[in-house]
Amino acid sequence: MSSTSFKLIPHAAGMQRVAATYSLHGQISVLKATLQITYQLEGKLAELKIPNCSSQPLRQDLLWQATCLEFFLAAAGNSDYWEYNLSPAGDWNVYHLDTYRRGLAEEPAYKQLPFDVIRDDKQLNLSLTCALPPALITPTAAARLEVGVSAVLQSSSGELTYWAVAHPGSEPDFHHREGFCLKLA
Repeated sequence: MSSTSFKLIPHAAGMQRVAATYSLHGQISVLKATLQITYQLEGKLAELKIPNCSSQPLRQDLLWQATCLEFFLAAAGNSDYWEYNLSPAGDWNVYHLDTYRRGLAEEPAYKQLPFDVIRDDKQLNLSLTCALPPALITPTAAARLEVGVSAVLQSSSGELTYWAVAHPGSEPDFHHREGFCLKLA
């Protein structure tokens, strides 16, 4: 099993105001063809717009326009990658991209993506266990995974802040491959 912990930091544009207000960290691991990721968001959650859990979670687009936990997977050396969007409401999507921001298509291997969300006034925990995309199940691809973990947090006033393990550009850009800085082998 390959496993690593992560801590997300806000992009510089929102850093001073929100860095002391929230902590966002977790762990990601891969065992054979199964990926597991957990996020833990702590802080003044009443100051965030966090949707209530849906009784019927759906595959949806544009989840990143509100509070959304995300991660990106790629095999080292390959230009294609996968984007996972997880709303605290339970809504989700997984996309495959051919190269940087091109060829976006829903990953057909996923028909549903159930994950657990536990929340109170000061903490939100999200846990997902799922199969890797079929193209990453090969021994070569799975042995060299690069991961970018990120999040969008929406304040109760509607302002968005962008969080990631690393922010390689002057603007928030979760698709930037230098942001895929976690290695799982």
